[in-house]
Amino acid sequence: MQTIIIRYLESGVDGEGKVSHTVLGVEVYDGIKEALIPAMPRPKHGRDPHPVFLTKCFANIEHHAWRLENITVELTSGAAPAVYDIYIKRHDISKEEFLYQTLKKNPATSITRLIRQGTLVEVDYGFVQQTARSTAELKTNKRYMDTLLEAEMHKRRLAVVVKVISRNLIQVAPVSSQDAADGDRTIFQLDQDTLDKMPRYKHSGKDSYVICGMLESVSIQRVLPPTSYFKGGRSGRNPNYGVALSRAQIKTLKESLVHAVGASDYVPFQEVVQLKRSIDGLEADIAKVTEQLAASEAKVNELGVSYCMAKRWAEEMGRDFAEEIEFQMELDRENGG
Repeated sequence: MQTIIIRYLESGVDGEGKVSHTVLGVEVYDGIKEALIPAMPRPKHGRDPHPVFLTKCFANIEHHAWRLENITVELTSGAAPAVYDIYIKRHDISKEEFLYQTLKKNPATSITRLIRQGTLVEVDYGFVQQTARSTAELKTNKRYMDTLLEAEMHKRRLAVVVKVISRNLIQVAPVSSQDAADGDRTIFQLDQDTLDKMPRYKHSGKDSYVICGMLESVSIQRVLPPTSYFKGGRSGRNPNYGVALSRAQIKTLKESLVHAVGASDYVPFQEVVQLKRSIDGLEADIAKVTEQLAASEAKVNELGVSYCMAKRWAEEMGRDFAEEIEFQMELDRENGG
């Protein structure tokens, strides 16, 4: 028995300017009480809902990337099958080149020549789905652990490369416009100078924060360069991945990563090396001063012996030692000594 019918309809405008819908394909489920379908995003307070995209290949249509417009459902005559209409619109990806495509076109190019720690990329994480039931109910997909679940990182978003793991895999920290909680040192704000290199983020009117607490390893098939500026002011996706954090922000990234893994009391090796060099330098200075002090003490002892000897000679000669010292000092001053 048919239990669920899912129809995909393309939204368009006819010759009279009226919105029209064309059925592109139909999925029919027999004996299955729920199926996964795209989920309409829930708008957050004061914000527009983020767009949702899906991949669907229809017969006789070359296009495969679609933007979700709406979902409706009805239960014909109050009994199965439940009919879900998913309204979609074509999404142009002709100017997009993912990292794996760039490397495929240039097999002699190493991935580490294109990206490194601190490089900014965009990542297609995917979208949270929902279940369409034969009872015409839409429910969460919480039991489908093989899909993205609520609260997990989703949609296409800016990210910072943390590490290149292999030619096919990189580790990234996602970027969000949501501010960090007070005292959360696993999150830091991107400099406006960095955002100004990317038109979308330069004019968004929002701040951007790197979330080091949500590190994730992603396939390069999810990664593409953000839209940035070329010389002359022209903008587009630069397959050379030219946008990166400044040196100061890379240092901040490393500090946030330390806090993200709970190692805030860990002293980085480089700091230990620098501290040891400082200690070695101070010890060398101490040894030099100690040597100079010993030489000075020997000289003082020698002068002390000379003083006693001169005082005894003055007494033996019947002279006042203090007057003799004063006389010699005046003589030295006259001679420019």
